Amino acid sequence: MGLDSLATFTALYGRAQEELPCVEVEEVPCLGACQKGPVVAIEHDEFDGTVAVEGMTDREFNERLFHNVVTENDADRVWSSVSNAIKMMAMEEE
Repeated sequence: MGLDSLATFTALYGRAQEELPCVEVEEVPCLGACQKGPVVAIEHDEFDGTVAVEGMTDREFNERLFHNVVTENDADRVWSSVSNAIKMMAMEEE
């Protein structure tokens, strides 16, 4: 069963609350890629706009958006990428 945009938000919000409550999950207006939606963008306070992270496809990486996040597996892929990026940044700060 596919996720709609609200279910995608809920799936990622739940993961953040359980694993990394410091991560904010927010709904935003269209990111200009509605035909590829639901899409998920990652932002970081130290960068302007959205960022690309490991785990994105080449096209997603170039557009800095996860595309078609419609299944729990897609949400798992997004969350895994976010979680890994946070862990890598924490290790670099040490």
